[in-house]
Amino acid sequence: MPDNMSDAAASTAPAPRTSPSASASSRTRPAGSPPPAPPSSAQAEGKRGIHPLWLVAGAVVLFALVFGIGAIAQNEQTSSAPSGTTIEATTISTIQAVNPSVVQIQSQGPGPAGSVGSGEILNTSGYIVTNSHVVHGFSAYTVLLSSGQKAAAQLVGDVPAQDLAVLKINASNLDLKPIAIADSSKVQVGEFAIAMGSPLGLEQSATSGIVSALNREGTELVDGKRYTLTGMIQTSAPINPGNSGGALVNLKGQLVGIPTLAAVDPSTGVAANGIGYAISSNTMQSVVHQLTNGAAG
Repeated sequence: MPDNMSDAAASTAPAPRTSPSASASSRTRPAGSPPPAPPSSAQAEGKRGIHPLWLVAGAVVLFALVFGIGAIAQNEQTSSAPSGTTIEATTISTIQAVNPSVVQIQSQGPGPAGSVGSGEILNTSGYIVTNSHVVHGFSAYTVLLSSGQKAAAQLVGDVPAQDLAVLKINASNLDLKPIAIADSSKVQVGEFAIAMGSPLGLEQSATSGIVSALNREGTELVDGKRYTLTGMIQTSAPINPGNSGGALVNLKGQLVGIPTLAAVDPSTGVAANGIGYAISSNTMQSVVHQLTNGAAG
């Protein structure tokens, strides 16, 4: 109890005593008058105390209510955060869903020169998007599907300044699954990201990380010309040679970017770990629309 309440109780004056005459009159009754009636059963019941068993039962109920509700609230808060098992299961299902939409691109000629990169199926008509540097300067292209089928491809358009290009394969007798595309303007730093493609020629590979930053810039040298790519997404998902033109997807299985560049440590000239750049899906869609006159989106 607070100290000020104790002081108040100590300073309170005692209740005034009843005068002797009033006290006597209240304790006496005229001679010959009948004795007072005993209290009724209702009055007797009102003066009875609560049985101890009822007090115990009430305490148990109150305890259960308080701690039961608290446990439920705590459980709800805990269940709102995804577990490691949930994230793992989502990652697995995302990769399995996206894999059929990601292809390997083999570029060759003229001569013995060649390169291996990645690409995404844009629609069932056979349009495929990739990086310009995967196809630029070559004359023949082969697309390896996730099913193991191969198809010859024709170059529809190539924009080195944006490092994007479009190929087309004959879609007859092929079961093509277009990739889902996200609005990259809604991407947030911290989102989980999966890079999919053919790093070092290893088709259908996947690495994971997060979106590390937005609106990054990077430069490329093509045919002696230096181009600056803007508005790129930085990711910690490892990007290696062969990932170029592949897919950077969110955990909904939607394309948010085209893996394009790996940052280089200027002091060593070696690619820096965990710093890669992807052309945003919105930029990709704008360039593809121009190259295909809207035929591929």
